[in-house]
Amino acid sequence: FLNGSIPKGLFGLPKLTQVELQDNLLTGGFPETYDHVAVNLGQISLSNNQLSGSLPASIGNFSGVQKLLLDGNKFSGSIPPEIGKLQQLSKIDFSSNKFSGKIPPEISKCRLLTFVDLSRNQLSGDIPTEITGMRILNYLNLSKNHLSGSIPGSIASMQSLTSVDFSYNNFSGLVPGTGQFSYFNYTSFVGNPDLCGPYLGPCKNGVGGDSHPAHLRGLSASL
Repeated sequence: FLNGSIPKGLFGLPKLTQVELQDNLLTGGFPETYDHVAVNLGQISLSNNQLSGSLPASIGNFSGVQKLLLDGNKFSGSIPPEIGKLQQLSKIDFSSNKFSGKIPPEISKCRLLTFVDLSRNQLSGDIPTEITGMRILNYLNLSKNHLSGSIPGSIASMQSLTSVDFSYNNFSGLVPGTGQFSYFNYTSFVGNPDLCGPYLGPCKNGVGGDSHPAHLRGLSASL
């Protein structure tokens, strides 16, 4: 097992194409990169270490990275909005950390994403409606956070999205049964006692019902 911290100049090595340091005992933070990033760097895998601290804004310098895997660490703080600069990203896994704050809507600028796992963190706030612009996304896991609000009905129009997990959060309101929602099942929503819908039971006090169209956020536009 490797231990110690990640060398500050590692990501600047000119011929570097991949960083695979997963399953070690690395400590310290994610190094600042400034402007000197290997132009051909396509994958960063730091999964299952003991890395901590917040992600620097300079993570936005990794413009060519396609896979960013930081799961199973102790990273904390907000996910920086600069993540939206990683326009080549196809897979992002930040699960099992201590990230807090809101999901940055800028993540929707990563239009090549097919896999997003932000589960098992301390994220809060709403799901940004901008994610419905991620047209080739097929896996989205936001489970076991502190997210709240309604689940955007416009997700119904995300035709590539075949696997979602919104379980064990604080979501409320109606889960539609139309569009892509018809492919999901109860396990995708369990642990949100204020959700209701086709496979979740009737809505309480009219929440999500026809007399409360405000709870159908984005739904009518997607049908």
